[in-house]
Amino acid sequence: MSDRPDGQQIESDVKALDAGMTPVDVWLTHIKRAKEDEKEWRDVAERAIEIYEAGDPGTNTQGSGGRSAFNIYHSNIEVMVPAAYNSTPIPDIRRRYDDEPAQQPQQMPGMPGGQPMGPSPVKTTVDVLERALSYSVDQYEFDTTMRDVVRAALCAGRGVPRVRYKPNMRQEADPTTGQPVDVMGYQEVTCEPVPWDRFIRGPGRTWDDVPWVAFEHDLTRDDLDQLAGRDTSKDITLADKDANGSKEGKAAPDAGAFKTTKVYEIWDKKRGLVMFIQDQARTEPLRVEQDPLGLPGFFPVPRPLQQIARISSLTPICPYEVYRSLIEELDTVTKRITKLVKQLRAKGLYDSEMKADFVKLQNADDGIYEPVEDATRFAAGAGGIEKAIFNWPIESIAGVVEKLYQHRDRIIQTIYEITGLSDIVRGATQASETATAQQIKAQYAGLRIQHFQKEVQRVARDLFRMKAAIICRHFSTENLQVMTGLQITPEVEQIMRSDAIRSYRIDIETDSTIRGDVGRKLEQMSQFIQGTASFAQAIGGIVQTAPPLLPMFTEVYASFARQFDLGKQAEDALDQMTAQVQQFMQMQQQQAGQPDPAIEAKQAELGMKREMHQLDMQGKQMDLQVKQQTAVIDLESKQRSAEIDAQKAVLGAQIQQQRAANGAR
Repeated sequence: MSDRPDGQQIESDVKALDAGMTPVDVWLTHIKRAKEDEKEWRDVAERAIEIYEAGDPGTNTQGSGGRSAFNIYHSNIEVMVPAAYNSTPIPDIRRRYDDEPAQQPQQMPGMPGGQPMGPSPVKTTVDVLERALSYSVDQYEFDTTMRDVVRAALCAGRGVPRVRYKPNMRQEADPTTGQPVDVMGYQEVTCEPVPWDRFIRGPGRTWDDVPWVAFEHDLTRDDLDQLAGRDTSKDITLADKDANGSKEGKAAPDAGAFKTTKVYEIWDKKRGLVMFIQDQARTEPLRVEQDPLGLPGFFPVPRPLQQIARISSLTPICPYEVYRSLIEELDTVTKRITKLVKQLRAKGLYDSEMKADFVKLQNADDGIYEPVEDATRFAAGAGGIEKAIFNWPIESIAGVVEKLYQHRDRIIQTIYEITGLSDIVRGATQASETATAQQIKAQYAGLRIQHFQKEVQRVARDLFRMKAAIICRHFSTENLQVMTGLQITPEVEQIMRSDAIRSYRIDIETDSTIRGDVGRKLEQMSQFIQGTASFAQAIGGIVQTAPPLLPMFTEVYASFARQFDLGKQAEDALDQMTAQVQQFMQMQQQQAGQPDPAIEAKQAELGMKREMHQLDMQGKQMDLQVKQQTAVIDLESKQRSAEIDAQKAVLGAQIQQQRAANGAR
């Protein structure tokens, strides 16, 4: 195994350092190997992106350059992006276990159970986090970030978003010394898409096994000096090309006239360090930080978004590779159609001696007949005038074009079958199709893309969890109060800053990233309202006859309403409705002088336990009496046996004496 900086493998980092490699050399070796492990995918992804962007991929089926004649890859991606993400997610934060009331009870005279005096710290914490997340999403183009990530996953095979924490310091005069000091100002946490070719990961079969991730940056001289905290011009040279003459060192297109150089930002999860390295400064990293964000998973990125995942590897699969042969065949057929369509022109050959007559005929208007000069001689010849004229065979060419169009349609349909983009997804349908047929198609299409939609929701949820962790750990109380408009008490702040925040489940509302059209939502709302009215009408008479059944029907209605995915606010209202109905029934029973069923059940349970105890005591007493009687009987029996034995002995003695007396006579 080689321990050189340009080697492909090393035995361990420690042994590589002992062999003379610097820490920068070791990390450059890891990065180089990680890139080469994904080189095949990166090459395919680069070609796919050039096709998507209507560029010149350089090669096609025939081996000649040229742009795609039928860019169905671009079309498919543009259909899938809004199908997978079309709405800003809504944060949904709740306690994992509903074992604490949302209101603090206060005992009031004449009111059973107390009157709520205000939200508890738990409820306030939930509101603060939800409002802070909503505020952070509204302050930048979160939807644009998500769409770019989804587009990268669909086009290249992997989309990676990243969270950024941006504290803005300001200077204020110290109240004691009067000297200017830096104090925390405005704070923000944002997300940004990582370019597909600028993200590098360490080895691992699952995301939890990945030991490190890296980001590739193109930095100018000012960026380098600010990052390293020193003048880097002595050891780092900025050039359009590196020493090997490759284009990897070429200035970034968005750098303007400034020269740039590549810098790698490495997040080492095992050591909890963030390092910035550059291949020219191999003595030590440009900068080292100790876990700057404090995220639960350490990495500032969630598990990457991939439309197609390998079974035992994290290396992406470019969707273009799945049906590349069909795309190339479609491109070939389309180019042939284009060439043949250019040949569909009315043209032909004629005898030069008929030139005068042809000129007259070509220049004549509709309904005009010209006299013939030389055509009569050709008409009288063998075969007539038609033999003197040859027409270009457009009928045969048109037949070939028609066959090519049919073949192209079959190729397109095959591509739709492979990708799952049925006509209902693309908004294409036929007037002859019934509503049931369209519904079946929509359900089938939903099954094909549902997995990817869930993955997009998972990425949005993970980003919200990272944002929440940063907000709880880094944001000041003053900034949180400004962002949320809520008063943050010491109890709320203690919950947010401590590990107690783990008892909260941070998620997004179901299907909030793929909301349907307004017409469908209005139809669902109408169905819900009609169902509510029908349910209320059906149980109205029963509740009037038997009021104690109201809580049961309330639970049934809440279960029915949750099938419509009404959102967090509606679900909270349903929970409050159930609790209020139960409280109302208790108040009604107490005002009517009726005992509380719960108290009655408790009393009945205690009475049953008391009776069981009494029966148990009686049974024990009866057992004791039986044992005592048995003991007396046994004693009496033993005494009787003893008396009988004594009597037998006396009688035997008397018999012996009598026999002795008789013998003496």
